[in-house]
Amino acid sequence: MFTEKQPGAKRVALVGCSALKNKKPAPAKDFYTSALFRAAYAYAEKTCDVVVIVSAFYGAVAPKTVLHPYDRSLRKFRKNDREDWGARTIGELLSAFNPPPQLVILAGKVYADALVHGAHWHNLPRPEEPLRKIRGCGARVAWMKANTPDVKSSPCQWGNQ
Repeated sequence: MFTEKQPGAKRVALVGCSALKNKKPAPAKDFYTSALFRAAYAYAEKTCDVVVIVSAFYGAVAPKTVLHPYDRSLRKFRKNDREDWGARTIGELLSAFNPPPQLVILAGKVYADALVHGAHWHNLPRPEEPLRKIRGCGARVAWMKANTPDVKSSPCQWGNQ
């Protein structure tokens, strides 16, 4: 069951990783190199209070956390394993927020479905999914660029950003 959003809840963007990655260790915000990731990260920084990157391998990751190259995708997981990943990944960040956050999922369908399951499992408010009905990387990048404000203060810190 989803709960109601609580007054004062932070808007926490969950930005999905990408298959395109650096070949060397790098901070998470620089590790993923696809146009879709870059657009989602820029949108998240300007529209949310906190930005967290979600990875099939690393789970919930602060943007400044140094990541090492890997090859793992939720697409290769069975449905129940994806749902377990979603519940674990959401659980990793919950202790940092009181009241519980309002999640904003900026990820592909497979990742988004797993994260929505995790939010439901943890009795959080229903996540916002601005990309849910937008099909195709190009259309998603265009939507995020068109909807990214020009000015916003820096997002709050989470983890070891």
